Amino acid sequence: MQQQKLSMDYIIQPTKHPVWTYIIRVVLVLVGCFIGAVSVNSLLVPGHILAGGLTGLAQMIHHYTNWPIGTMYFLFNVPLFILGYRDLGRRFILLTGVGIVGFSAFTDLVQIHFTLPQDPLLVALYGGVLGGVSSGLILRVGGSAGGTDILSLVLHRRTGKSVGAVSFAINVIIVLLSMTVFGVAAGMYTLVAMFATSRVINALMHYQNRKTALIVSTKASDIAQAITHHLQRGSTLINASGAYTHAEVGVLMCTLTSIELADLKALCIGIDPNAFISILDTTEVVGRFRNLPV
Repeated sequence: MQQQKLSMDYIIQPTKHPVWTYIIRVVLVLVGCFIGAVSVNSLLVPGHILAGGLTGLAQMIHHYTNWPIGTMYFLFNVPLFILGYRDLGRRFILLTGVGIVGFSAFTDLVQIHFTLPQDPLLVALYGGVLGGVSSGLILRVGGSAGGTDILSLVLHRRTGKSVGAVSFAINVIIVLLSMTVFGVAAGMYTLVAMFATSRVINALMHYQNRKTALIVSTKASDIAQAITHHLQRGSTLINASGAYTHAEVGVLMCTLTSIELADLKALCIGIDPNAFISILDTTEVVGRFRNLPV
């Protein structure tokens, strides 16, 4: 059997030792918190650029009072954590608690200073990228660093409203405050940092976009064997009949990454040129799914 490199998704899969798995998740959350603290302290604060969410509000208060950003962020999150504990899953909220404490502590304790680029656009981009790496890593292991993530999810559970609506509203306020205090240019750089953060989060969350292929063919069994042999993917075979022709056909369901789609299509057409293939976007897979090695 071909040996596969371990991806992060494989490392954090539930095992026979759930305590060890949870410890790995906690360590990754803390690593993400450290990266986020470096982004805030070393880039955004010196560059007069606000982060998104409650961190940005804490930065604004820090500008006028010099109160520690991490401590304010922690206090902001206490009522949100209590609110989320009742509505959100236990594992998520516990990992979120670790994220809140970790980010708050690192932000107040970790002070890494280095010479910033003269171009504020670079500062905004690097600060946003590091912030995105921080949030994306924490989200990938099933937690969050608190803030508007908790409030958005609770409101979504209770009202069905968009998860991003609350974060968007708060970030609009932050951008306007940034323009008022630091000037219009600073507000624009804040937008750049927020955009960079969101793009990196999306890249980390969907670096291997999952797809589900539905394949209708009279040679579905042969196609299933080829998928298993060539792609090392499982598939589900459903016996069916055409509504118009009443011919006996097989329907294969196979979940894979978008990178593998070209190979899948070539396999199907090579076995049955008349195969009907429908590709569906898959936002989440629960169960055993092998990502490609990274």
